[in-house]
Amino acid sequence: MHVSGQYWGDHPKLFADISLGETPEDRLLNSTRWFISTLSSSYYTRSTKVGMEKKPYNPILGEQYFGKWSGDEKAGDLILTAEQVSHHPPIMGFHLENEKAGVILEGHCGQKSRFAMPAGVDVSQTGHAILSLPKFNEKYLITLPNLNIRGVVTGRPTVELSGTTYIVSSAGMYAAIEYSTKGYFSGEKHSFKATLKPLSGDGAPFYITKGTWSGASEVKKGNDGDWETFFDAQEDKSVPPELKPVSEMDEKESLKLWTKVTKAINEKDYGTASKEKSQIEEAQRALARARKEKGETQADALVLFSLVSEDADESGKAFVSLKEKLIAVAGPKAIKEDDQKPHWRLRK
Repeated sequence: MHVSGQYWGDHPKLFADISLGETPEDRLLNSTRWFISTLSSSYYTRSTKVGMEKKPYNPILGEQYFGKWSGDEKAGDLILTAEQVSHHPPIMGFHLENEKAGVILEGHCGQKSRFAMPAGVDVSQTGHAILSLPKFNEKYLITLPNLNIRGVVTGRPTVELSGTTYIVSSAGMYAAIEYSTKGYFSGEKHSFKATLKPLSGDGAPFYITKGTWSGASEVKKGNDGDWETFFDAQEDKSVPPELKPVSEMDEKESLKLWTKVTKAINEKDYGTASKEKSQIEEAQRALARARKEKGETQADALVLFSLVSEDADESGKAFVSLKEKLIAVAGPKAIKEDDQKPHWRLRK
């Protein structure tokens, strides 16, 4: 799939609403609701409606994507910037910000895949996101789910999420989001259950939410509260970003880069699609050889993002601190980082 990361901003109001929570507990709940809202567009819609899992895109190093969601005077605009920061292994850096609302998301995501029986692929998503709320001096570490893709051979891929992901708040609490491929929590596919609890001790959960991440879910306060609507992906539809005309895009922007491939696929001219894709890939191999001869690395080909150390900025320091807190409550396997443990940040 070509570079995008658009799903992070598919529900701009929910993203902005994170900062409207009056208490740290409510802001964590708002963060959890927004995160659940990103899952349907990212892992369900694109495989069942758009079919992107089977399109022959292979993001190139330095590929870029820009998106904007315009808000009113009160809500503010949401701006997305993304760049493919590594080709081997594939890693995308992203930065999403609503300056008016005071909500910032930055991080990177990569993938490690292996074939699984029967006729599927299991994907371990590496990387993380750091959500910042400057007004409250709060930061949140967000980890990424595992993907189980089935139906690859038949051309009808479906995606399930598995394992547990976490949202860890610097205010001393966390959300553990468990995914089930068999409908354990709701009796349906794509089910999940999220428990929001203090990081310290064995305190009771202050919020519990469950349902399906591709459909409806509900929430209750504590163990004895009444269930209320949490989020419904079928009712609260995603909002497409505003994009520049392709004619005004840079050659490295995803939509322009893959225009000929996409056109051929839509016309079911797979021979032309394969030819156009091969030309893009061969051009990348030539650039890689030239970089090697000059002694340059993949990072030297980037324009938007830089590789920084863990203590280079506040987000890096927050990552270290929140990671340690997460490991203390969930163990070392709770976060999956890339082998080189990169931290990609948008250049200022």
